[in-house]
Amino acid sequence: MTGGDRRLTELEQVLSGQSTTLQSLTPAAGIDRYLDSRGSTVTPKTINEYRRKLAYFREFCDRREIADLNELDGRLVDTYRVWRRDEATDTIASLSPKTMRDEMYLFRAFLRYLERIEAVRPGLADTVVIPRLGETDGVRSTELAPERVATIITYLETYRYASRDHVIWLLHCRTGRRPGAIHSLDVTDVHCDEAPYLAFRHRPEQGTRLKNGRNSERDIPITDEVATVLDDYIEHAREPVTDEYDRKPLLASRHGRLSKTAMRLSFYAWSRPCTVTGECPHDKQIESCPAAQSKHDASKCPSSQSSYAARHGHITHLRRLGLPKSVVSDRCDVSEEIIEKHYDERSEADRRKLHRDLLENLRETHGDDTGYI
Repeated sequence: MTGGDRRLTELEQVLSGQSTTLQSLTPAAGIDRYLDSRGSTVTPKTINEYRRKLAYFREFCDRREIADLNELDGRLVDTYRVWRRDEATDTIASLSPKTMRDEMYLFRAFLRYLERIEAVRPGLADTVVIPRLGETDGVRSTELAPERVATIITYLETYRYASRDHVIWLLHCRTGRRPGAIHSLDVTDVHCDEAPYLAFRHRPEQGTRLKNGRNSERDIPITDEVATVLDDYIEHAREPVTDEYDRKPLLASRHGRLSKTAMRLSFYAWSRPCTVTGECPHDKQIESCPAAQSKHDASKCPSSQSSYAARHGHITHLRRLGLPKSVVSDRCDVSEEIIEKHYDERSEADRRKLHRDLLENLRETHGDDTGYI
């Protein structure tokens, strides 16, 4: 029987009410069984690569408390695709179409195996979307350049002051925290008095969590400028709503806490150059360009960026300015090892100049008669 015939038979069974009875299986056990099944057909190196990639799926299930693969449906499959592309890693803004294509091919093969052992419903693997590669795929840079950030925030401050979009951009670009952490903020987490700061708290029992649990909890200092905008937003622009846990989300819609998808759309929309400058660097006619006409298609613009680009840019810029890794690590909830590997892009000449400037500042501040500086 061919694959097509098999799927047709499964479909006929479903339509006739004779669908296969699913056997309970945890995500961890499903991954182990799949890797064991491939052990005789691929090299140990490939198995390790599969294990590394499927670990993201296990994390996804843990975050959503999916304890049985029987729970998977088409919507969860698509939610995993978006999460894997935009949120699962801290080192880049979003996975390239080529990387996503490879990831989804593996994920689809994994689901096909789960179908065969009756751990997920028949046909689920066919719901996996495999990206098609275009000519411009892979050209988007990881970092949102500081000059672009300044231009966008200045525009928002001028024409959309204290709007939700203005706040979304300030929170991402001025804190360097993960989108999930920013999504979790409540009004009561914003402290705008003397020495203003944001309190990031792990509240999984109330629908929001931080990536590293309690270890991610921090009080992050913010500037007086950012505090003023947040205060004005809360006072005049924020939707006066509570969520299902009777919390007052900082980023709110008429229906409660703003979704992470809406946050991403804000970034894609305002990072399009034409939105702020009225010009297209890709020689497109703005009036007829789909990416320029629709906020939901904004991510198709080669210059648009996701919010993770702002996190990368914030961390990289702080390192360029000489802020110690330990301080950046604490502020942005990222390990010093990850900072060293992915965010420190300075040349040796840049490092020497920074060290020299820091020593000069120390001498000016503390004097040079100690014998050590």
